[in-house]
Amino acid sequence: MMLGKDVEILDGLPVLHIKSMSAIVCTDLHLGYEGVAADKGIFLPKVNLRHIKESLKDAVDRTKVERIIVDGDIKNEFSQVHTEEFNETHEFVNFLRHDLGLKTITLIKGNHDNFIDRLREPFRMELYTQEALIGDYLFFHGEERPKEKRGKLLVMGHVHPSIAIYSKLGVKEKLRCFLYGRMKDRRQIIILPAMNYFAEGFSVNTERGIGDLAPIFNEMLDVDSMEALCIGEGETLDFGRVGQLRDIEL
Repeated sequence: MMLGKDVEILDGLPVLHIKSMSAIVCTDLHLGYEGVAADKGIFLPKVNLRHIKESLKDAVDRTKVERIIVDGDIKNEFSQVHTEEFNETHEFVNFLRHDLGLKTITLIKGNHDNFIDRLREPFRMELYTQEALIGDYLFFHGEERPKEKRGKLLVMGHVHPSIAIYSKLGVKEKLRCFLYGRMKDRRQIIILPAMNYFAEGFSVNTERGIGDLAPIFNEMLDVDSMEALCIGEGETLDFGRVGQLRDIEL
């Protein structure tokens, strides 16, 4: 699905393609997720990194880009770099460079990316704190309001947006979605769904309190005015505006 002439949602994937930058954009990978969970007594199958690699290979095969921008939370643990996080980040970067042939790896630090600075040199990553204006695009993770006033399109992560759907039996299912709209200063913004396999997300049509997750919604952005563009099987499904979805039973 094209959003203007330069920006494309890659159908079926939580990935944005910016043609003029020869770049794909993703967010919220939370590498090392299963290892961190195991230390807390929660044992999960190790599928997250494999799933991410498969999705990004599909994205690069389709687009032939030279760059990837990770818009925050490449790792999972707040207080340290867990061994599994380091190992998976090393494997991930090698995969991007050697298997996919990407020339530039850019990371905008998110709230989970404490201590990631020490990996900048060995992994040869471009690293920005909280936000980065690259060309006409402002990338920021989202736990803080963006300070930069420029940028024709803002690209954000952090929220893990999704839409909740209920069956006739009352069974709830979540569809990950992009949120697309305009801020109160009229700049366009798109919020990306999480790449992490286990991150079901925040149901924007049924849950309240999104401003507690991302303060941009308190003053600069109205979630109800945004379009929910959901990830389907090989397609992007336009569910309309979030405010309208609150009023109907899906």
